[in-house]
Amino acid sequence: MSMKHIILELYCSKSTAIDKEIEEVPSYCKNGFGEPGYHCFENGCKHIGFTYAPHEIAYSAEFGEVPDLGAWIGFGGEMAPFDADESKISELKKIWEDVCRKKIDEAYDEYFKKTGIEKEVYLTLKENSLNN
Repeated sequence: MSMKHIILELYCSKSTAIDKEIEEVPSYCKNGFGEPGYHCFENGCKHIGFTYAPHEIAYSAEFGEVPDLGAWIGFGGEMAPFDADESKISELKKIWEDVCRKKIDEAYDEYFKKTGIEKEVYLTLKENSLNN
């Protein structure tokens, strides 16, 4: 079995007060209309929409959902100069990727340092998965 983590932005098309009056909230809808999550996919919700979330780094809580705006950041906005051409944007995205990967490694190391848990077993598993 193969596995891949993906980051998506989810949308609920039923998010206004008017929409809420038109249709009953599905029983599987955890938090009401306008609060999409994994449960929308599980139940084939007709109100779910999504788009890609490229060049983002995030912390996901229980169920793999990002809990708030302070738990993710994506490349964009002020990170790209107004006058940057496509070549410069590609270069900046590569720098962003390098920074993100480094921060992930740093977070991993800091976690083990703070907890005192031995990480040798996990490192062996990680290396084996990267080599396959």
